[in-house]
Amino acid sequence: MINVRELKKQFGSQVVLKNIELSVSEGEIVVLVGPSGSGKSTLLRCLNGLESPDGGSITVGSINWGAASSKKEKKQALVEVRSHTGMVFQHFNLFPHMTVLENVIEAPRTVKGMSRDEAVRLAEELLKKVGLLDKKDEHPSRLSGGQQQRVAIARALAMQPDLMLFDEPTSALDPELVGEVLKVMKSLAEEGMTMIVVTHEMKFAREVADRVIFMSDGVIVEESDPESFFTSPKTERAQRFLRQLAQEE
Repeated sequence: MINVRELKKQFGSQVVLKNIELSVSEGEIVVLVGPSGSGKSTLLRCLNGLESPDGGSITVGSINWGAASSKKEKKQALVEVRSHTGMVFQHFNLFPHMTVLENVIEAPRTVKGMSRDEAVRLAEELLKKVGLLDKKDEHPSRLSGGQQQRVAIARALAMQPDLMLFDEPTSALDPELVGEVLKVMKSLAEEGMTMIVVTHEMKFAREVADRVIFMSDGVIVEESDPESFFTSPKTERAQRFLRQLAQEE
């Protein structure tokens, strides 16, 4: 589903991504781990066009774009990619003046031209999936952080994406609220959704991922199945990262 070739990204003189090579198959769950500042979030933002690559190419499905594409081609490609890709951020970014239901139906109606009745049916189905149908008429300010993040997941799913990107979706939550969000993500994985997840939740990575990718200093240092990565990492840098995590626990 995804092919990334020689992807480069820099901000000023700081090179954030250095010749990234990545392939993700349909239905695969890939978890990106690594220290802060390693380029994980920037890679996700490049995948759905929130950041423009400075080199290399990205292919999602049959759609290709990259630094070599013309401005017009890139714009057309990104419209198509975003209609098939959902993204959930660290912060929920819900519209505060809208109810939960209105937040979820907004994109299907404005982007996909869905009728209100159809969008409401879809939204209610998705809110039921994330366990929040009873909160559909509430405003975000009346919800906990975990509930707001579950609404954000429902909102992303309302675009009926083929690919879901999660950028540290639990890092802004109180510890007791993390589990309810991870439970929703696990259910999506069980349903076969293709997912790329940036997270510091190592238990989730170990239980759910088909593949763990360890990044540091803008490069992919190591990738393997979760059991191999967590029990016998091949590189000294990954070993040091896991030792530090163990000490923090």
